[in-house]
Amino acid sequence: LGTLRDRLPPFESAKARATVEDELGAPLDQIFASFDDQPVAAASIAQVHFAVTPEGDDVAVKVLRPGIEEAFRRDLELFAWLAELMERIQPALRRLKPTAVVANFASVVELEMDLRFEAAAASEVRENFAGDPTYRVPLVDWQRTSQRVLTAERMIGVGLSDPEDLSAAGIDRPTVVKHLMESFLRQVFRDG
Repeated sequence: LGTLRDRLPPFESAKARATVEDELGAPLDQIFASFDDQPVAAASIAQVHFAVTPEGDDVAVKVLRPGIEEAFRRDLELFAWLAELMERIQPALRRLKPTAVVANFASVVELEMDLRFEAAAASEVRENFAGDPTYRVPLVDWQRTSQRVLTAERMIGVGLSDPEDLSAAGIDRPTVVKHLMESFLRQVFRDG
């Protein structure tokens, strides 16, 4: 089958710009003072562009890929057919509930295709950690967020995957690990 990303057409900057304009209902130059055409991150379902708002705020703009919903719909139809076939041909596998697993996956994918849910979750986590100097979540720009576009405060930091960068920035890794564990446990046990 190949990866979903391999089967989608290239996501050119013109398509990202058009998606933002269509979703937010205005020309891009009215929505942002500047918009970087080169994405800073790209994945199977979306890519992220840096931009600056007319108010001068640096933001990150996540844009769903064109055609992603249709591509997922086709894949999910195939998975559902395979799960039904598996249950019919191998009755012993019914105990694993493949059709239920695919149905659950489909509902999760549906939520992932609406960036407003991601924005709402980020806002909730931000509120839950308000006042905690060890954990910060970017502020969602709700004026520039829609089903297919999520705009949030741009944050600058050091990636955890590069020990040399952490050391060069004077970051104590055991302290970072401690803060990560504490924030994870707060989210699970305090915030549910």
